[in-house]
Amino acid sequence: MIPHAMSANPRAAVAAARGRRHSALALLTALLLPMAWAQQPAPAAQASSFTQYDVEAVYLYNFAKFVRWPASVQNQALDICIAGRWEYTDTLTRTVAGEKIAGRPLAVRTVLKPEDEAGCDILFLGAADKAHFDNLLAAAAGKPVLTVSDVPSFLERGGMIQFQTIGNRVRFSVDLRPVARSGLELSSELLKVAVSVSGQATAGGTP
Repeated sequence: MIPHAMSANPRAAVAAARGRRHSALALLTALLLPMAWAQQPAPAAQASSFTQYDVEAVYLYNFAKFVRWPASVQNQALDICIAGRWEYTDTLTRTVAGEKIAGRPLAVRTVLKPEDEAGCDILFLGAADKAHFDNLLAAAAGKPVLTVSDVPSFLERGGMIQFQTIGNRVRFSVDLRPVARSGLELSSELLKVAVSVSGQATAGGTP
């Protein structure tokens, strides 16, 4: 379930986040609100204080809270892997420092080739790595790896979550078909705030 704090006033949440180590987490308090609020204009504090890279990077961290991995990997560290968008690395590293999700310590690392994906739990694929994009995505197919990108048509290419910019706000769409094939389960709370959800829901991930 989405934490209770996410019902707080979004403007206050973003303003209170300024200057704190986990300011990005408070930003997500504002981002993961019901669709009715999310469709309104972005608060001025968000627009002036956070870049698109910041918002997408924090989304990646928070996605991990709404995903259930197979039991076989739940006792390992939770690795967020980045390809083709190096701007995320510093933001994510600061955000997850010392953090755990479901008892799993978080780590951030970059990947350059399919062999580097071993142990990845979340894989973000940026457009900058065009030469390896399709190979990296294909290598993750069918494995318990949540694939995310802001590349247009990512869902059509077999990805799971695609970022979109709508009305100057970062939103996302989901395709549950590759999610089901991977053995992952997405929380219904995450699906509720997606712009669109296609494919059949997995058990425990019914919208």
